[in-house]
Amino acid sequence: MNRKLLNTKKTMTFKHWKNTGWSIFNSIGKHIIFSVLPLTYFSASTFTLEAQTDTVQMQEVRINSSRVPTVYSESARIIYTIDKKDIEAMPVQNLQDLIEYVANIDVRQRGNEGVQADISIRGGNFDQTLILLNGFKLNDVQTGHHNMNLPVSISDIEKIEILEGPGNRVFGINAYSGAINFITSGNIANRLRASIFSGQHKYFGGNLNISHTLKNFSNYLSASYKKSDGYLSDSINNTDFKTLNLFYQSNLKTNLANFSLQAGYTDKSFGANSFYTPKYPWQYEETKTTFAALKTEKKGTHFNLTHRISYRRHQDRFELFREDKFKHVGNYFVDGTDTAKYIPLIFEAWNYYPGHNYHLTNNLSTELKLNLYTRAGKTAIGGEYSFSEIKSNVLGEALDNPENVPGEPDGFFTKSKSQSNVNIYTEHFIKFNKFTFSGGASMNINSQFKRNFSGGIDISYAITKYLKSFASLNQSARLPTFTDLYYDGPTNKGNPDLQPETALNYETGIKYSNTNFRSNISFFRREGKNTIDWVRLSDTVDWQPLNITELTTTGAELAGDYDFLPGLFFKHIGFSYAFTTIVKQSGTYISKYALDYLKHKAVLSVEHKIYKKLSANWKIRYENRTGSYSVYDLATRTYSGEEDYKPYILTDLRLLWKSKKYEIYADASNLFNVNYHEFGNITMPGRRIKAGFRINLNY
Repeated sequence: MNRKLLNTKKTMTFKHWKNTGWSIFNSIGKHIIFSVLPLTYFSASTFTLEAQTDTVQMQEVRINSSRVPTVYSESARIIYTIDKKDIEAMPVQNLQDLIEYVANIDVRQRGNEGVQADISIRGGNFDQTLILLNGFKLNDVQTGHHNMNLPVSISDIEKIEILEGPGNRVFGINAYSGAINFITSGNIANRLRASIFSGQHKYFGGNLNISHTLKNFSNYLSASYKKSDGYLSDSINNTDFKTLNLFYQSNLKTNLANFSLQAGYTDKSFGANSFYTPKYPWQYEETKTTFAALKTEKKGTHFNLTHRISYRRHQDRFELFREDKFKHVGNYFVDGTDTAKYIPLIFEAWNYYPGHNYHLTNNLSTELKLNLYTRAGKTAIGGEYSFSEIKSNVLGEALDNPENVPGEPDGFFTKSKSQSNVNIYTEHFIKFNKFTFSGGASMNINSQFKRNFSGGIDISYAITKYLKSFASLNQSARLPTFTDLYYDGPTNKGNPDLQPETALNYETGIKYSNTNFRSNISFFRREGKNTIDWVRLSDTVDWQPLNITELTTTGAELAGDYDFLPGLFFKHIGFSYAFTTIVKQSGTYISKYALDYLKHKAVLSVEHKIYKKLSANWKIRYENRTGSYSVYDLATRTYSGEEDYKPYILTDLRLLWKSKKYEIYADASNLFNVNYHEFGNITMPGRRIKAGFRINLNY
């Protein structure tokens, strides 16, 4: 993976700007230096590029996100991008494993192949990272555990854009510690692409993608499926999974406006061995996500008007005792002579497992944004309204009358809760000599919580043609999820008195970008107030979320990568290192998430040729997590003390043979079969060998 904006062919600088919309990270096969240029330009500007003595016109592409990562202050922030070429060379087959190679991202997985993963940036937790698909927000209002239930596979992704650090003033509420925008391959020439893959543990799957363009109307359709019987060999495996993704995208250009439509569906079912508590190894979960969005864009000489509307529906069925293991007999769940109970050998009525948890969330969002271009600079003004609701038999407030759960004849919703949210924002950019200044503010008004104001300013200075310095000061905030507020389970209890968490963020750094070499170093500090974390006191067993008064996070990142000239043995070498430390207020509680963070993470990437069309891509990760977990003994059903997380080194390898139409690859994940934990009491997979075949046909 390269810490770069584009694949390197030539070094270019911006020459001038016109009036056409561009994606900031448009992949044209050249490395473009624009770290001191604001992203307000990219909202509605055409530009040419100057490389030595030639001028290259950039290929026009549609802007995929309204404010991520096309923030106006890009010049003073760390923006990390991964393009299609990098993605195809990496030894991964899912998005969760892919972003593990970013030093400042902590991907804590339960199981393998991205079945479920919690994504955090710069020491934050999984609820503090904003996830987007083509610029549309997809965070789940129930819990951040579901944020990565995206209706796309890795084969659909053209590019990934990652903002490290706060983004409330440009993305709205909940971009507390960073944001990740997954961009699909919507505008492609007529092409058919298919792949099939298989591996250990009866792992099998495939992808089919087809794109077709007729004049100004482009269409993209994809389907993917994968499954595995699970990777544990003991009597309680329960790590199997099945995943189905369907996705459609179309773009239509007219004289009136440009329209972009997308819709998707994902269906996951998986054994959740000890996912949420080690007391119950036969947990099981099924999730279904439906997503649809429409973007309308009107461009003028001195303005750009964009309207977005989106809908996300997520349905979740959680079984504490897996039903194909424990049969539903009358009012009980029975496995042979064993009846599902919370506590063994207690035969009181309250102790018998009553049934599964059902959740259904709906989120409707609409946004209107106006970009203005004047001699005074670039200005953005906009507003966003969203409505979110949950229906559940666990989360929310009691319903007067129970409602049937769709597709579940034995399930009923007994609780519900809804909230509406309004976000109003403005942003302005100005450039003066070698300086760029960007400042803005947003006001968030929520029906359940107090108003929240987020503001900030970013500054950059061009020291030389290739060397840039930057600094920023920004506020951020996050609303509690419905799980934070209302969950009621055997070992986890919600807290309806929670308030939004806020933070003041500082960052400074320097970055260098030349033809073949790129590097950066940055330092950040986040002063959190009312930080939300699930904790338990030393003399209790239940976890409950609390507003921790203060949580201060500081850190640094160093990264560099080098692209070798074509024809040499080495193709690319990259290294990145991130350091994070968190200090909390004094207290006797044990943290479940906020204090179990990656203190040290280093990533080494090496890509080299082997013979002709055959190449190898090595990814080596070192992770050292602070914190500890309570060790659970399943045989005695007791906790046996605290154990610190141990550091580990993981090595992944892909061998890739690639021609114009065909690709054959073999992957080795965790090549040296390292035993490690990302969550306490959850055993992660050992060595896994997989292989696949891809075909690309243009028509």
